[in-house]
Amino acid sequence: MEVLIDLHLHTLHSDGELAVEALFNLVASKNISCVSITDHDTFAAYDVAPKIAESLGVELIPGIEVSSMDNGRDVHILGYFCDTQNAEFLAALGMQHKRRKDRVLASLEKLRKLGLGIDYELVERFCSGVSIGRPHIAFAMLELGYVATFQEAFDRYLKEGAPAHCPSMSFTCEEAISLIKRAGGLAVMAHPEYTKADDLIPKLVDWGIEGIEVYNYKTAKNIKKYRKIAKKYNLAETGGSDFHYKSFSALGEQSLSYSIVEELRARLLTRLNS
Repeated sequence: MEVLIDLHLHTLHSDGELAVEALFNLVASKNISCVSITDHDTFAAYDVAPKIAESLGVELIPGIEVSSMDNGRDVHILGYFCDTQNAEFLAALGMQHKRRKDRVLASLEKLRKLGLGIDYELVERFCSGVSIGRPHIAFAMLELGYVATFQEAFDRYLKEGAPAHCPSMSFTCEEAISLIKRAGGLAVMAHPEYTKADDLIPKLVDWGIEGIEVYNYKTAKNIKKYRKIAKKYNLAETGGSDFHYKSFSALGEQSLSYSIVEELRARLLTRLNS
């Protein structure tokens, strides 16, 4: 029997909808047997995730999605098999959390000047973890009636180029990859089609990237393209649903093989033995 996997899931510890236990119950209902929780810039879910996963018979791969930047572009780097208690990584993430808060505050100031007053405390109510961000602003805007839908908040105010958008204040891509590797993990470029930074891939390879997220709902139309890129640069092909919210989710819609996990493990073993 084929083991189905999903290596890109978010919980309410960053910008996901579900608590860890609720997410695992949903995963189990989809007959997915191996997952990675990859919350933005935090390992907080791993305080409880291993025990819950074990109770449901779901294999859990330690993971994270690190926010990074290249010349003003957001580039997210997934990290797999990291030591979730690595002191250096946790300290760096603490600095990242402050940057995330500062970015939210800057966006709220822009919104205030547009006549949309939103208290930071209200935004914080929608964030159960430390990784506060634009989705939580969008939920606050919905609550106050400034927008009719979550997507409208992004399209009109928060996305890149919109009047309340503020650029990320994040790690460089090289810093993100280095932190992941020094914590014993494998670094993977997240949702490349969505990132629109194919030109950056050769540099990411030079900086130590070891995989690319070929199988993601955002790249469904470009799988052949990114498989070709993975082959060219000898990168592992990974995949996941990038689950955030039940209402618009691709969780369980992709039949991703356990061979992806085996490839990641093989690469990690090769590095440890070199």
